[in-house]
Amino acid sequence: MLSNRFKLMSALMLTAGVCSPVLAEEATMAEPDWSFVSSATLASDNIFRGQSQTWGKPAVLLGVEVDHKSGLYAGLAAANVSDHWLPGAHVEIDYYGGYRDKLPGAASVVAYDVGMIYYTYPGGANWDQSDFPSKSNSLNTLEAYVALTYDWLTFKTGRAMTEYWGWSTNNSPVNGGFAGDLGAGVTGNTRGSYYYELDANYALNDSWSLIGQAGRQVIHNATGLDINYYKAGVNKAFDAGWSVQAAYSWTSEPDAYKDFVSLRNGLRGNPSDSDVAKDVFLVSITKAF
Repeated sequence: MLSNRFKLMSALMLTAGVCSPVLAEEATMAEPDWSFVSSATLASDNIFRGQSQTWGKPAVLLGVEVDHKSGLYAGLAAANVSDHWLPGAHVEIDYYGGYRDKLPGAASVVAYDVGMIYYTYPGGANWDQSDFPSKSNSLNTLEAYVALTYDWLTFKTGRAMTEYWGWSTNNSPVNGGFAGDLGAGVTGNTRGSYYYELDANYALNDSWSLIGQAGRQVIHNATGLDINYYKAGVNKAFDAGWSVQAAYSWTSEPDAYKDFVSLRNGLRGNPSDSDVAKDVFLVSITKAF
C-alpha cells in the first residue's frame, strides 16, 4: 500500500497511500507525440491513505511515466516498504496506465483521468494463522480509479478489483487480527474495498503552493477498519526541477491500528508494534527530470 498504498505518483510528483497519478501538460502546436516525465523523492515517511508503509522510517520513491498526446499514459513507480506492515516485502513496484483529457466542450475546464494501478510486492505474501505465507493471500492489489480536476481541486475515487492487500478472515480476523481492537477485523472477501478523496494544490505564486488532502478508505466486509485521512502543508518549487514539501498528516485512527503488532516478528515471539496510522509531520525533497 504505498506509499495512490498513487499512493506513489502523488508523492513522487509533489504530494501522499498511495500511490493518484495526474500530470497536467499544456498543449502547443508543436506538441510531440510522446513525452516522458520522471522523478525521485526522499521523504521522512511513506504515508499512504494515512498509514505508514515504512513503519515510520524514511522512504525513497522513484517514478517514470510516458504520455501520448492522445491522452493515453502508462507509468511505473517504486518505493521501499517495511515487512513489519507488509509481510515479506521490502519494495513496492506499481504499474499503472490510463487515459486523461478534458470533459467534452470547447470551454470545458474540468479534466478527467481514468485508469488502473497494480500494486506489487516482490517476495511479499500475507501470513496465515499458522505462521506461514499464504499464496492465496497475495499482497498484490489491482485498483481501478477515476479522477476529476477543476482548477486546483481534484476528486478521486478507486475500487479494489482483488482482495485488499491480501486481507482476509485467514490473516486479519475479528478477535485476533488487530490487537488494538479485538472486535475489529475482516468478516468476508475484501474485494470491492474503495476509497474517495479530495486533493488541493493551490498556487500562491510561481514557487509556493498550499497542499491539502481529505479522504476515506472503506474496507469491504470488515468492521472497525475504515479510516479517514487528512493532510495539509506547503510546497516550495526551485529551479532545475527541485522542490521541497512540508506537511502534517493525521487520521481518525481506529483503535485497530494502534499498537499494531508486526506479523513479521509478532508470530515468532519477538513482538514489535507501532501506531501505523498515527499523526505525523512529513518533509520531503523531490527532483523532477
